[in-house]
Amino acid sequence: MQKKILSAIVAVLAVAVIAVAGFYFRGKGRNLAAALGTSFDLSASGSELPAGWYVTSYENEYAAFADGDGVVTLRSDVADDLRLCKKITVAEGTEYVLSGFIATENVQSGRGASLSIDNYSLDKSCVYSDSLSGDNGFTQTTLYFKTEPGQTEIILALRLGGYSEASSGLVRFKDLSLREGGPDEGPYQLLSPWGGADDEDDDAFRDEEHYKSFFAIIVWAAVLSGVLLLFGVYRNRRLLTDKTLPEKTFWSGFAFIVVVGLLLRLILCALFKGHDTDMSCFVAWGQDIARNGTRQFYWAAGHEWYDYPPGYMLFLGGYSAFLNLFGLDVYSVGGLFLYMLPAAAADFILALLLMSFARKQRINNSGALILGGLVFLNPALLFLSGAWGQIDSILTLWLVVSFLLLIDGRRVLSGAVFGLAVMTKWQALMFGPVYAFAHLFLVRWEDKGGRLADLRDIALGALSAVAVMLAISLPFKADRGLFWFAERFLTASAGYDYATVEAYNYFAFCGANWKKAGEYIIPGLVTFRQFGTVAICLAILFGFMTILRRYQAQRLQSAPLSQDRGVLFLAAALTMALIFTFGHYMHERYVVPVLVMLLFAYAYYKDPRLLLVALLFTVTTFLNEMMAQYVVSHGAMEVIRGGREHNTVLRFWAGAEVIVCLYFGFVTADMLHDIRGRISQMFIREEKKEPSKLYDFIEEGLRK
Repeated sequence: MQKKILSAIVAVLAVAVIAVAGFYFRGKGRNLAAALGTSFDLSASGSELPAGWYVTSYENEYAAFADGDGVVTLRSDVADDLRLCKKITVAEGTEYVLSGFIATENVQSGRGASLSIDNYSLDKSCVYSDSLSGDNGFTQTTLYFKTEPGQTEIILALRLGGYSEASSGLVRFKDLSLREGGPDEGPYQLLSPWGGADDEDDDAFRDEEHYKSFFAIIVWAAVLSGVLLLFGVYRNRRLLTDKTLPEKTFWSGFAFIVVVGLLLRLILCALFKGHDTDMSCFVAWGQDIARNGTRQFYWAAGHEWYDYPPGYMLFLGGYSAFLNLFGLDVYSVGGLFLYMLPAAAADFILALLLMSFARKQRINNSGALILGGLVFLNPALLFLSGAWGQIDSILTLWLVVSFLLLIDGRRVLSGAVFGLAVMTKWQALMFGPVYAFAHLFLVRWEDKGGRLADLRDIALGALSAVAVMLAISLPFKADRGLFWFAERFLTASAGYDYATVEAYNYFAFCGANWKKAGEYIIPGLVTFRQFGTVAICLAILFGFMTILRRYQAQRLQSAPLSQDRGVLFLAAALTMALIFTFGHYMHERYVVPVLVMLLFAYAYYKDPRLLLVALLFTVTTFLNEMMAQYVVSHGAMEVIRGGREHNTVLRFWAGAEVIVCLYFGFVTADMLHDIRGRISQMFIREEKKEPSKLYDFIEEGLRK
């Protein structure tokens, strides 16, 4: 009996010791298994997730599953921050080592695949291991981190992508373990809050109501810009253009426009600091080339997703090397603004070219100055080159210069500049068919000698374009073929296999934003890709018909097409507007050249409807750009993107853009076919000419 009593007492004491120890360690926020070292079981049956793990994703199109062998798989075909998470208890102020094996397939963009501690929802801290991109077999990856005082919980995250660094592809994880670290390991990343634990501004910015309020501000900014442009500029265009400005006043006014435009771009840069992903890429690419040269730039491991053409990359490298001479902090507001400055310079040159073109078309100084202001102070161009940091203005500049040279009969130089445009952004190729049609119709078919000279210059122009492309691509060629950049273009075009990517167009109106191009727009019959391909072919056909009709009209008047200095701008603007509105693979910025080309067409034809279309496209593009940049930030993406407000605004403004495009088509058809029967007055519309009923309706609405 005494032995039994003694055994019972010992058992009770043992239980008490265990309970006290457990209470002690729990009070300290300590997980014994984690402290001593533990391996996580990632196996599951069927398509289930491992026990205790959950998925966090910004997108709906993802796959996350485990197999029975302890391997978990994450896959996203769209850029995403996809995480498989598990919350565990840890000890405060302790060093830890999280390790596992990661394999990747076609992981592109953003941060790539990594191990992460994602405590942002707990205390705004987040750390990552080294990441993997491209294709890799199982590679051991280790994350060293240290908890801060008071941190007793962490969220383990097996991750594809990162905050504002979204990635796509397939990644597998296995053999995950966590243990305490030793003093000779590391270096350890401290789990410190981003922006500080007491950062009240960050707390407010993360607040859902704040995001929705800022969302509303963006919409109203676009509405306000529309009111100013339509009622301030368009409705009062006669009053503004009837003024006669002395030459000195003209240039003083333009200097004022430039100063205000640069100041606004600097303010936008300070507020937005550029599109985080795009600006990070531009700076990193430039610094990479400046330090390591060009030979292995496209071919080094992890660079498979570098999708911009070599022309812009070459410029970035030289520009970065120049800025490095001054020892600037490239990620400061001043450093980022300097990276945005080339696009602003392109806006400046475009404004000068448009004013010069307008004055040659007998538009007085006040009218030319307004047109220059509509370029350099254009809200869409301001935001793109100031807040975002994108380079579509540079592409537009090369296209406009190429068109002007072609109109002046300088075909060889025009071809060289067009080749430079292609090497700046691949989207220049969308203008290629119309550019080729203009070459053919500008030939002097009646004059045999002139015809032969023109045909020779056409061939030389094509050769000069190819020569420029080859010359620019050679520094990056390494041991690849001579036309290696053609394969890079095909890779880039297939990299965003979506119906539309944040572009306000017909597909967005149909609810296909970020939907795969292979999905059906007409169930079981027509995919978005098929619909878009037909639409692009029809857009090119309309561009061809625009030039052909104008050529026929000029022949009726016994005048060569080369006398019409606006037809190429009109045809190119119409073609690109139709491609953007009804084609697939479109991004929000692809319509930007249309805004400028419409102003050149208006300067020549002086048809006020072209000015109206340019201003309407400006409003829809301005909102499109602002919204596209806003919804990709990790907080706004989580709160706004895909929500009711976002979908409503997106569809409404996408519908508005479709209407503007169709109206543009109507205006062009009216100018070409002269629906009111004035064939002899084709393309000659003065402000006093009787408008069409549709135009009359819009004009009356603006008066009211």
